[in-house]
Amino acid sequence: MHKDRLLRIAKPSVVLLTLPILLYAFSSGPDPRHTGAPGDSTCAKSGCHTGTALNAGTGRVVLQLPGGMTYTPGQKQRIAVVITGDNTTRRYGYQATARLGSNEANGQAGAFTAISPDIILCQDGSERTAAGCRASAPLEFISHGNASNTSGRFEFDWTAPATDVGPVKIYVAANAANGNGSDSGDKIYTTSVTLTPAASGTPRPAISATGGVVNGASFATGVVAGSWTTIFGANFAPGLKTWDGLIDASGNFPTAIDNVRVTIDGLPASMNFISANQINVQAPALTRTGMVPVVVTTPAGASETVMANVQREAPGLFLFTQTPIRFPAAVRATDGRFIAPADLFPGVTTEPAKPGDIVLLFGTGFGPTTPAVVPGRVFSGAAPLTDAASLQVRIGGTDVRPSFAGLSGSGLYQFNVTVPNLPDGNHRIEMLLNGQQIQTDVQLAIKR
Repeated sequence: MHKDRLLRIAKPSVVLLTLPILLYAFSSGPDPRHTGAPGDSTCAKSGCHTGTALNAGTGRVVLQLPGGMTYTPGQKQRIAVVITGDNTTRRYGYQATARLGSNEANGQAGAFTAISPDIILCQDGSERTAAGCRASAPLEFISHGNASNTSGRFEFDWTAPATDVGPVKIYVAANAANGNGSDSGDKIYTTSVTLTPAASGTPRPAISATGGVVNGASFATGVVAGSWTTIFGANFAPGLKTWDGLIDASGNFPTAIDNVRVTIDGLPASMNFISANQINVQAPALTRTGMVPVVVTTPAGASETVMANVQREAPGLFLFTQTPIRFPAAVRATDGRFIAPADLFPGVTTEPAKPGDIVLLFGTGFGPTTPAVVPGRVFSGAAPLTDAASLQVRIGGTDVRPSFAGLSGSGLYQFNVTVPNLPDGNHRIEMLLNGQQIQTDVQLAIKR
């Protein structure tokens, strides 16, 4: 503990200059060089908090960068530290530092801006002034300012160096504390990310301000955790490319295609398709609802942040056609034949459904399943909707109860419905889940 900080905290009472004061000092943020970066220790190694070995608990810490994994010299970007603990965790803390890739032990990269009540220290233990840290102690460390954080989420701003300095590495160490009044039983976690300078000479990507982040089936605005999402904009990629050949041997989806990446609430999304104006991704396992940042990053840099609304469910069906009539991407269960009006597509056999046929409909955005399915990797099975009892389905105004409703693929929901006894023609499909409707005027072709 640095002497200046200890004396300042202890000043109201000399009698309290004992263990409780030391703990109180640490509750106001650790001393410098406790980030786990080269040349630094951690509170697990130095003994200021004891519990499990470093990174041995069941929690973790992640760095979320809505601005993407590149930096533009002199540009400020928001960074979030998100800590998860276990059932003993009551309080959270952290310390972060930014280092030059060329000198990770002693090279300061850029400058932090605290979002109260966080604190910024120089490596000599003094608080950084408006003029910055002294040349003899240039490293900066940003830490939690008190011990009252119970959410596990901290945010601060980082301004990149004024010039291209090559790769920059952000290190963070986090404490998931049990709040028992001593330094025992706490867990320390570390992580780091590397930022590279944005390429110059090509335009940065831009997400459309209106309708830029939408459901991948219905194109309604918003995002659902684990569901397929489409992003519209400009300057995403020079041509078309899919994830073909990029799914690894363990079934993990790629989080980049030709160095094009997407983050949603700072978490990497799984990439399926890129083009100049459109990107298809699977949303990550988002942990909160409401407005969150979405950023596209390419070799030219990061897009401006666009806020998107994360909802528990926002259902939509995948379609064969949008106009003049919305026909769903439907398959007959018995023979795999595509269900749609005859000759809907040149060279593809399609035929209407018959009353009594079991037809499979497909969609995304229908929300949680039991068991839960982790996004970002191949899934083949059947995970029923958690709220299946609340799902209402009508075809041609007739109530239909799906024999199965849930995930059959990663982010892909399947509904097995029996076609009711309806006359020839196109009949409207209606689906309602917890008050949320699929897109309107979806029609199922029927012919006896």
